[in-house]
Amino acid sequence: MEEYLPIHRGSKISRRNKFNEGPPLFPGYVFSFLNLQSGPKLYAVPGFIRILGHGGQATPIEEHEIAMVRSIADSPLPVEAIPYFLPGEQIRLTAGPLKGVSGTFLRSAKGNKLVVSLPLLMRSLAVTVLSEWVITAGSQLVNQ
Repeated sequence: MEEYLPIHRGSKISRRNKFNEGPPLFPGYVFSFLNLQSGPKLYAVPGFIRILGHGGQATPIEEHEIAMVRSIADSPLPVEAIPYFLPGEQIRLTAGPLKGVSGTFLRSAKGNKLVVSLPLLMRSLAVTVLSEWVITAGSQLVNQ
């Protein structure tokens, strides 16, 4: 079985971190290449919860997706893990000059956008926002 833990590079090193590596890009997740027979053995590993999938069936992540994650994580460029938002999803801003404003998420070549629509006018406004300002509209912040 082969495993892969994508980590932040160039992070400050703490005394607790004996491997000289940064924190995981996806806390709580380890990528593993395994066959279906070895899957049940994972449940004996301390801290292991489950294999991700749909409808009770293990679902593999495409190899090209893992290759992209590996390329990005291993690059010298600064990397940040951001929440996953679908275009059209309702979002709310939790920081920045528009804190508290809600609207629709839009991803464009010029960045992430918050779109606020005025149906009566049949017009919309779009503003570029930082990903760390955004949560889904139904989410609650733990530390407000």
